[in-house]
Amino acid sequence: MKLFLIRHPKPDVKKGLCYGDMDVPLSPDWEEGANALMKSLLLDFSDALNVCYHSPLSRAAQLADHISNGHSQSVVALKELDFGDWEGLCWQDIPKQEIDAWMEDIVNGAPYNGESLQMVADRVWSWWLSIKDNPVDACVLVAHAGVIKVLVSLLCQWPLAQAHRIDVGFTSLTEFMVQRDYVTLKRLGAGDWVIA
Repeated sequence: MKLFLIRHPKPDVKKGLCYGDMDVPLSPDWEEGANALMKSLLLDFSDALNVCYHSPLSRAAQLADHISNGHSQSVVALKELDFGDWEGLCWQDIPKQEIDAWMEDIVNGAPYNGESLQMVADRVWSWWLSIKDNPVDACVLVAHAGVIKVLVSLLCQWPLAQAHRIDVGFTSLTEFMVQRDYVTLKRLGAGDWVIA
């Protein structure tokens, strides 16, 4: 199966805002990149061999609905990391010692009273294992940077503590070929689907 991991478009938020599992609106021009992405995928989601799943947060749900013509399924496990007390704050306003404490154990730490990266990894991986053997040709996940970084790390068996180093831009596409337990990374966080 082809596995496509797509990050939601840029949201319309204040620069530097921490908005993990907070629902925020998309920028007004989000459909331009979405249309180019949809054309590049060339998938008919009315065909049962092509499936699309998305985070229930509107910034992912809107893109999924757009590219799948309404044939996408909402999955709670694909929500972004919950930053708890930090949600809605600007990163510059979060005490440096709290961020430093988090960075000391980025996998298990959650000084913000939300989810740890390991908690996100556990829920995303559990969901992936439940669907990975479904007989489909293409599987599209529309989610968030944290979810994609975690899933890429797990699929590639890379250290979860280094997941933050993976670059996943807005409306970017990461592609895998999955055959049972054999996984090939085809492209990572690519925007090369955009037609110039």
